[in-house]
Parts: sequence; structure tokens; C-alpha cells
Amino acid sequence: MADWQVNGARRWLTVAAATIMTFAGCASPGPGAPTAPSSRGGTDASQTTGPKGTLRLAWFREPEILSPKFFGGSGNGDYQWLFSSTLIIKDLQGVPHPLMAQEIPTQSNGGWVINPNGTMVTTYKLRPNAQWHDGTPVTARDYIFAHEVYTDADLPVQTLAPEPLMSRLEAPDDYTLVIHWKEAYINANILSHQQLNPLPRHLQENKYRTDKANFMNGSEWTTTFIGTGPFKLERWNPGTGMIGRAHTGWALGQPKLDTLDIRFIADPSTQLANLLAGEVDMINSPGVRAQEAAVARDRWATSGEGYVKTWTTRTAYVEWQFREVANWQRAVLDMRVRQALYHSIDRKGIAETVNLGFAPAADTFISSNDPLFAEVDRVITKYPFDPNRSLALLAEAGWQRGSGGQVADASGRTLDMDLATTASQEDQATIIVDNWKAAGVNTKLFVIPQARARDGELRSSFAAASTNGRTIGPDNFVWLAEEFPTTENRWIGSNRGSFSDPEIERLHHIRVASLDESQRRQATVDVLKRMTEVAGPLPFIYSVEAILARKNVVGPVGNYGPQEGMSWNVHDWEVQ
Repeated sequence: MADWQVNGARRWLTVAAATIMTFAGCASPGPGAPTAPSSRGGTDASQTTGPKGTLRLAWFREPEILSPKFFGGSGNGDYQWLFSSTLIIKDLQGVPHPLMAQEIPTQSNGGWVINPNGTMVTTYKLRPNAQWHDGTPVTARDYIFAHEVYTDADLPVQTLAPEPLMSRLEAPDDYTLVIHWKEAYINANILSHQQLNPLPRHLQENKYRTDKANFMNGSEWTTTFIGTGPFKLERWNPGTGMIGRAHTGWALGQPKLDTLDIRFIADPSTQLANLLAGEVDMINSPGVRAQEAAVARDRWATSGEGYVKTWTTRTAYVEWQFREVANWQRAVLDMRVRQALYHSIDRKGIAETVNLGFAPAADTFISSNDPLFAEVDRVITKYPFDPNRSLALLAEAGWQRGSGGQVADASGRTLDMDLATTASQEDQATIIVDNWKAAGVNTKLFVIPQARARDGELRSSFAAASTNGRTIGPDNFVWLAEEFPTTENRWIGSNRGSFSDPEIERLHHIRVASLDESQRRQATVDVLKRMTEVAGPLPFIYSVEAILARKNVVGPVGNYGPQEGMSWNVHDWEVQ
């Protein structure tokens, strides 16, 4: 806690997609669906004249490394799609399409076998034309090597699923990958974002076998990274930016753009200034949000120099500390206290102030356009802004409001409830702190320095409560015991407050493992209902996602929530 900086400024701003889980084959392409070389034919200029043009981007985060399985966090998804590719990719509606794979394994084509005992086998046929950035063919053995690495407890894998569910992998030939599953897994035939990304065996296996202690140390993860994505890293200037060049050996053929010029600019106002001045061509979330979108929209309303696209796939939420830490404020263990604090948050006021009409308040982790939203909305426990109800709940828990306005217990001890946040959520957190103070709670805001935003131990050591953000969807539900951050897993668990509930664990297993669609649907409703009943981590607003681009930029469409990163279709982007 001593490392967190208390920020006394009170700045107020002035200025979830449905999870589609399919057992069918490749559906008809939706908007922005990846196009295979054969579908481009002679009408695509990039196939006849080669990639052309440079797109200048300003992104708020400089990645630590470029391997998809070893890093995560807001803003890193975009780098993953540039330099790495998945077996399957999902379009804007969440419809899966083959990428590194030739086709989606299904029961009808023999690629997906479900055994009577619940185990499964999926067979992926790989594209024989796919190459690593150094020109070496990508083979099934690269995936087998990757599985061994990702299930190695000695290595800091950020995204643990689903590789531990695989009992073994086989390669009958270079371009056939057979995966044996220990149990049912509904996405076994559509492995995508941060799932079994291949590793270049020809470059990394020897080091893994002979010097595992230093396996994650080296330029092969950064400035000399060799991946499978549509762009290959040409130059990385630490602290400044990076250059990506078209990878002509990409699985789906060469991209339309020749060059990506990425500048690292952490401040969203500076990003916006560069965009409006014509220094960059595009900026996007998570670096920019509603404030920047509103300024650009108003500036371009008459000039037509650019466009703004907004959508919602994420929520901003409050989580509580259930683990004994330094300065732990254990009052959060009382559910009535958590309920009272939720009732004292003015969700609608935060949405109006922060989101500027682009996105509303949120009560649970489901998008308003999800087919299950209405059913979930009917059954969840809601915590509308109600100061009187908040005081009543605190009184039930033994915290009475005194003549000085602060609540305290019978001994006179005040209710202390500090809130931690990152710089990107400071405005939202500031409003919550002011709401809690109005309810008589003794609270302070701790802003985690930007330089330490990726420090897992620091982010998991808040004394009472913290704000955070997360993409909506079953694959991004992290409030499980397996996601606890610990010394053993190098603090990479995303359940930073160590919340756990046995019934939620049981229900979540059904929603991600049952092959019965009706069971999965009901479990999704029930797990979201249960989260509100026990006053676990809950959202307060939907977060605005935005693309701000000059009018000559063609192709960016946003993203399907659980597939993080809006550059998933970067191979189809153009600068005209």
C-alpha cells in the first residue's frame, strides 16, 4: 500500500456482445470476416500489386513482450493480432472462421469426436502455406511444443486455459494436429484468442530444454520476435514506437497494408491532439474513451475529416479484498457492508458524467444486446443509488452514522474503505469515493502509477476495494479460485480480490463445459444472479469502446468482446 499514490484531485469529466458458442461449421462471413486468398482473387490490389500504404497509429500501451500467452491486460490484444495468429478467428458477431486451420473441426466432418465418457478429440488441419516471420513453415509440432510450454508450472503463463484440459497432442503429419481432451470443453473446435498459440520450435525448443530458467529472457520475445501474424516486427524503439511490415507468408495471404507505424502515447489527450493535427491516422480504445470520442465527433461534424465509431464490450467494476493483506479493511467481509456501498454508488450519474451518453450504467456482467440480457435482468439483485437503504444496511451491520456525519461502530471506530484504481479509471473512481464519503464512509483514493499498472502483486494488494475493467463473456469470467493471484503463480491471477463462492464455481463449470446448450444458458443466468445475491464483484457502468480515424482509413470495425483487440481484422485495413 505504501507504493500507491494518494491523488487528492477531484476531476470530473466535462467533455458486451453476446457470446456465440457454435458446434457447427464455418458460418457465412459477417462484417469484417477474414478473407482467404482464394476469395480475394484478382480484384484485391494487395494480391496483384502487393501490400501498400502506411497506417500511423497511436496506442497507449507499450507491450512488455509479444507472445500472446505470456502477457495480457487492456490494450495488449491489438499487438497479438498484428504479430500472431490463432487457429480460429471470430468476426464482429462472434461467428468463427478458420485462420491457421483449413476448416473448423465438426462432428459432421469427423474433426470433432465426443466420447461416451465425456472426453473428446479434435483434429485441426493446418494451412500448409502458413509461415513464421522468418519463412519457416508452421507445423503441428509447433503447437505440440507450445502445449508443453504452456502447461509448465515453472513458466509465467498469463492465460492458463484451455491447455490444462488437453491430455495430449499428436502430429500424424506436419499439417495435422490432433488434440485429446480430458473432459468436455465447448470451444474445443474453435480455439482462438490466447488459446494454444504456436511457438517457433525451431528457434526456442533448444533453449527450453537446456536453459529453462532463462527461457523467458531474451530478445526473441521482444525486439526480434518471430510470430505468425499478418505483420512482422521490423523495428521496436523502446519508449517510442514500433514498425510492422506486411508478412507475405501469412496464412491467409498478404495483408493490404504494407506498413504499420505505431507510436506509444500514453496520454489520451495527446493522442487526440496528434490525430486532429494529422500526425497519426487512427487512435482507439482502451487508450481513448468517451471524452476523446465526443471532441472528435464535434470537430468532424462539419469538416468531415474523420469518423467516430463507438460500441461496448466491457464493463468497469468494483471488486473487494477477501484476502488478508497489509492494512486490510476486513469490514468488506460483511455482505451487508458491500451491499450498502453498492447502494451508495450513483451508477447513472457516473455513466452520464464519464460516458457522455455513449454507454449506460451496468448492473451485471452481460451486454444489453445479449439474447439472455432480458432474462438475466429480471432475476438479478440490483443496487440502485439509494443513500437511505445504504445507511440502513450499515446500521444492520453495526455501523451507525454519528452527529459528525461519519459512520462508526459502537467503539467509535470509523468505517474505513479505501479505493484503489489505475490512472485510466481515476475519474470514475473519484466519483465513487465522493459517493462513499457522502454516505459517511472514511475513504481515500489510491491511484496506481502508470508505470506499475502491470505489477500483479501491487494490483492484488489493495486494502478494501478496487476498480477494474473486463471484457464481457464466459471466457473472461475470472472470479474463481483458479484465478487467485499468488506468489506461486507470480501474481498473474486476474481474480485480484480472491473472491470465491462454491455455487458460482459449480455453475461456471456448467456454462463452459456442458454440451447441452440449454444447460449452458441457464447456468449463465444463474451464475450472474448469484454474483449479485452475494454482492461479489459487480460492474457500475459499461465502458465505451471507440475508434477515431481520419476519413482515408478503411477497415476497422470494432471487436467481438471476448476476442480482445480491435485489430483482429487488420489484414483488411487500408489507407486510401
